[in-house]
Amino acid sequence: MNIRTIENSIIENLKTNFPEVLVLGFPDKPSEFRLLHPTGALLVHYQGSNYTNTQALSYISQENKKEFSITVITRNLRANNGAYELIDKVKSTLSGFKIDECTSLLPTKDYFISENAGIWQYGINFTLITQNIQAI
Repeated sequence: MNIRTIENSIIENLKTNFPEVLVLGFPDKPSEFRLLHPTGALLVHYQGSNYTNTQALSYISQENKKEFSITVITRNLRANNGAYELIDKVKSTLSGFKIDECTSLLPTKDYFISENAGIWQYGINFTLITQNIQAI
């Protein structure tokens, strides 16, 4: 399963479950992103992956553990639709979400990114496993 397909599946799931905020793929130029939405945004992006060793002798067959991050951006920390509420809702919404040809999403960590002029940013990361099989 390719990265873009997985990312798009996560974005569509979040759009369905979070109509109250903007949901997008992480911008190509993050420094130019401005939160214009009155409530907040969820930005999805690929963080990287790890591969297991292959057990086969004549071809490559590996598990590929991919990590995706959702950046939660809000105008408040604790009030309705604040950072804490959105982090918890993203975690419960995506935990166990299954994408074709992948294992279910598993939350791995959430963390503070920044606060600037009342705009709060947190990240919450998820992993899933796909297969990497040598093309023949």
